[in-house]
Amino acid sequence: MGNYRIVINAVGGHGQDRSKGHGEIVDFEADNTNSPEAIIARAVKELQATGNSVTEATVHHWPGSGSEVVDNLLTGRRCGSF
Repeated sequence: MGNYRIVINAVGGHGQDRSKGHGEIVDFEADNTNSPEAIIARAVKELQATGNSVTEATVHHWPGSGSEVVDNLLTGRRCGSF
């Protein structure tokens, strides 16, 4: 077995629970369960359930910009604020 990486760049529909700020925990199973973050968080759990060791899973909002917000899908912790 070896490492692999999945990268998806998309536009629209992101930013679940924008009331959460830097360092706060976002519950990706609450409210909008069809947000991109919630969908990918479920996919990460499925990968883990089938024996994949997921070492990192993040959603980057406005990547590379001065206002980038990063949601960690493993811990739920948000880095940055909307």
